[in-house]
Amino acid sequence: MNERSELKGGGVSIETKANRKPVDYSDTQLLKRMLSFAKPYWKRIFLAILLTVFIVITSLAQPYIVKVAIDSYINGIYSPMIAMEASSADRMKEQLQEQKISFKETALFEGKIYLRIKEPLPANELLKDAQKTAIVSVAGSHYLVHGWNNGLSELENHQLNKQANEIMIDGKLYSVSQLSSNDIDLFRGNDYQGLILMGILYLSLIIGAAVLMYYQHNTLQYTGQSIIYDIRQTLFKHLTKMPISFYGKHPIGRLVTRITHDVEALNQLYSQVIVNLLKEIFILIGIVMIMLHMSVKLTLISLMLIPAVTLTTFYFKTVMRKAQRYIRLILSRLNSFLAENLSGMTVIQLFAREEKQLEQFNKLNDEHYRAGMRQTVLNSIFNPSIGLFGNLSLALLVWYGGRNVLEGAITFGIVYAFTQYVRQFFEPLRGLADHFNQIQAALASAERIFETLDTEPTILNPIQPKSFGQRVSGKIEFQHVSFAYKEDEWVLNDIDFVIHPGETVGIIGATGAGKSSIIQLINRFYDIQKGKITLDGVDIKDVQLSELRKHIGIIQQDSFVFSGTVLDNIRLNNRKISDEEIIEAAKAVNIDSFFRSLPQEYKTMLGEQGTVLSTGQNQLLSFLRAIIADPDVLILDEATANIDSETEAVIQQTLKKISKNRTTIIIAHRLSTIQHADKIIVLKKGKIIEMGNHQELLRNKKDYYQLCRSQGKSSLAKVNA
Repeated sequence: MNERSELKGGGVSIETKANRKPVDYSDTQLLKRMLSFAKPYWKRIFLAILLTVFIVITSLAQPYIVKVAIDSYINGIYSPMIAMEASSADRMKEQLQEQKISFKETALFEGKIYLRIKEPLPANELLKDAQKTAIVSVAGSHYLVHGWNNGLSELENHQLNKQANEIMIDGKLYSVSQLSSNDIDLFRGNDYQGLILMGILYLSLIIGAAVLMYYQHNTLQYTGQSIIYDIRQTLFKHLTKMPISFYGKHPIGRLVTRITHDVEALNQLYSQVIVNLLKEIFILIGIVMIMLHMSVKLTLISLMLIPAVTLTTFYFKTVMRKAQRYIRLILSRLNSFLAENLSGMTVIQLFAREEKQLEQFNKLNDEHYRAGMRQTVLNSIFNPSIGLFGNLSLALLVWYGGRNVLEGAITFGIVYAFTQYVRQFFEPLRGLADHFNQIQAALASAERIFETLDTEPTILNPIQPKSFGQRVSGKIEFQHVSFAYKEDEWVLNDIDFVIHPGETVGIIGATGAGKSSIIQLINRFYDIQKGKITLDGVDIKDVQLSELRKHIGIIQQDSFVFSGTVLDNIRLNNRKISDEEIIEAAKAVNIDSFFRSLPQEYKTMLGEQGTVLSTGQNQLLSFLRAIIADPDVLILDEATANIDSETEAVIQQTLKKISKNRTTIIIAHRLSTIQHADKIIVLKKGKIIEMGNHQELLRNKKDYYQLCRSQGKSSLAKVNA
């Protein structure tokens, strides 16, 4: 699956109001939602799980192969045997096969054929033509015992009479024959071949496991990166839908942490932990089954400490989860502090606040350091504790299993296999301890990511939207509009006016009068509490946000410059706008000379790694950005506040050209920029106190007249004339 999936982080809104507390997610909820992002890649995950099953099989088979090599080939010479004349060998083999008794032909020695069997014969009638035999070691020499085959390899404590060729075992005398080194080689003939076969099989398993792990690792990494891509894309797409008020409540540094650090914390969870958890479960189940098959008692001894491991894990799970949450909180605060202070470094240096800001940074940095050290200490306790339980289990196994080997109750191969399986059994638990910190970090990050995704936008598109068509005439009507950023703190109160198509309207007033709020409402950056706003007679709430905003262009006082060329900043990823169109538009509004004066003209790099424009130059860029979009309604929000008088004169001439037959709204403190307006709206404390053109308002000699007097006599001269 090569395509990227586009997923929604749907869910219940957790912060539809500012005072609503976030939901406390359970681990099950978090895992279920995280798995929903992995669903489109289930084929790759299934392949990784399938490879994991084969990896587990190869891993579990290795100790068992060593056990078989020890018991069947290295110590196989001491296994129980039966001996028979060559003439009756075929009949004996058929009887053993009928009884489903496993056997292996070992050697032809002194005219007899010796068969190695895995367990004592159940029926005496099978021994009519055969005799029990076994090879034992006494004081470094090997003897063939006749009539006995319990298979003890060492008989140091038994009485051996070399002269009488007799040995007493468990109170009974058995005849023995001493074997030479050549005789031993004869009995070991098949063992050498078996060991070579076991070695080849063991090596094949190691190579096979390595190849499988290579493909599994690549599959998981590719899948993990794809899922992380989807989550980051979903999160960014969700943030682009959030209203302006959301960014006023959430520091930018915190949101950047969500998209970068928190999302990256999930990477290992998807690329390693999910499949490895299944791998560890498979390993644990497989080990227990193999151990029970070999010895129930040794299995119970080996797993005696599992309850203690479980209790320890659950305790540290809770403690470390809280530690991770606290680290994420402090890190978010630290990032927010850095984003604010680096952006406002000019103010900090102007007011010589470097030392004070450094003190605050050191305080946050120290909190983050102490939180990180606490997490490290917890992890350094938890990890060795799992290893301690594993070593204690291994010690119990060696003590009990070794004693049983000496007593002949079990073989050395079984004990060796158990030691390996016990180590393998605690490896997943030790691995869990190693990744426990990572798992808790991922869950803590997931909480914050889903908290953000569950914050629903308050400015929503209508279910059944209406359409303006290709163009709008530009008639804007405010019908008794009241608006407040906070409940009952009205910024605009009963605003009622009409802007006719093609009109140029100026809006003035003191700071805080509500001028910019009107602009925000026309674009639906906020929704009004009372009244109605229409564009061409259509309520703006009944239109898709994208369609509404494509008809309205805004030139702001503080424009934002992105990293990229001048051309990129003007077209804003709209590839339908050619370079030639941008240059022609710049010439048409008389600002082409400014862009030609830049180092690489229109291809000059701007932003962090490029040329830094002045505030006035930024406004010129923003001006052309809005013009090239060719909006039906043009809004200038203090757009000439930072431009020199000469450039402003050029802009004023340009405004007269582009505002012709286009609805234009101008917010300004300089009254000279709005004197040509068809209508001027004067605001005071959120209410309209005057409305009319420049001449009419001057004749009224009210607030507008006083503003003109305060800014100079040039404005008054016109009316007096």
